[in-house]
Amino acid sequence: MDFVNYLISILISLVVGLAGFVAAYKIFDWLTPGVHFGDQLKADNRAVAIFLAGLFIGLGILLGNAVK
Repeated sequence: MDFVNYLISILISLVVGLAGFVAAYKIFDWLTPGVHFGDQLKADNRAVAIFLAGLFIGLGILLGNAVK
């Protein structure tokens, strides 16, 4: 029974983490109306790709500690 509770806890944390990533990305996209990230990534803009990677790593650390 502990395994089932542990599995449910992991799934809930996963859903909360993914929802947090999507919400944070949407908010950040809303705060930067002049930059269209999808277009910049298709144009092979590596600076935007590195920036988004740093944003997602930072969000992962933040949300990982918040979910604990």
